[in-house]
Amino acid sequence: MTAVTTVLPRLADRTRHHVRRPLARTPYLWDAAMRVRPDKNATLARRDTAIVIEGYLRSGNTFSVAAFQIANGSQPHVGRHLHGAPHVLRAARLGLPTLVLIRQPRDAVLSYLVRRATLTPHDAVLEYLDFYRTAWPARDSFVVGPFDRVTSDFGAVLEQVNQRFGTSFRRYDPTPENEARAFALVEEMNRLETGGEVVESLVGRPSAERSRRKQELEALLDRPRTAARLRDAEEIFHRYLELAPAIP
Repeated sequence: MTAVTTVLPRLADRTRHHVRRPLARTPYLWDAAMRVRPDKNATLARRDTAIVIEGYLRSGNTFSVAAFQIANGSQPHVGRHLHGAPHVLRAARLGLPTLVLIRQPRDAVLSYLVRRATLTPHDAVLEYLDFYRTAWPARDSFVVGPFDRVTSDFGAVLEQVNQRFGTSFRRYDPTPENEARAFALVEEMNRLETGGEVVESLVGRPSAERSRRKQELEALLDRPRTAARLRDAEEIFHRYLELAPAIP
């Protein structure tokens, strides 16, 4: 009975993952799928959206949204947390200011696997490739925010968005007080996701428990099939880094 109750949820989640993959590469159809889910529709880009902040999971999404809201208030609508490249394409069609987040693939995939243990490393790397390959044609319509930069100086990244799109978003200042507020907001978003409890494997901030689990998973990324796809992911990661504006 224990084996069945363990295997079935894993099988169901992997099936959902493989069903979602082609959808997450298909504009318009993906939009329609998001609209029928109230929680997803709430953060789907619309014409009055102030900014779209989007990226592969574990790439600084929640921190970036929290930092933006601390600097600019919670009133502006932010397109966020849908983790599908068609969201980036939709933002481009609507002409919205857009920030695409990206993290070194090995780190991003390991962190994602801790969050979603039902997937294989190969599944997670393919999802990374799907996102950034699908978003690439819209590269002239977004600013790239590398993970290390958004987590260390999100204010500078927001200035780059302002320069690119002619916006006037207030700059996030990473004072100790603001950093504490940002991580408190990150934890609040996690509680909303989990039903009230902060779950260390899910919360979008540094976690000793998640670091330990990532070390345990590290060797799985070196299996030949996964390592080959990871090299592809590294290549596209560096292509995106070339798009990221230099900080003076």
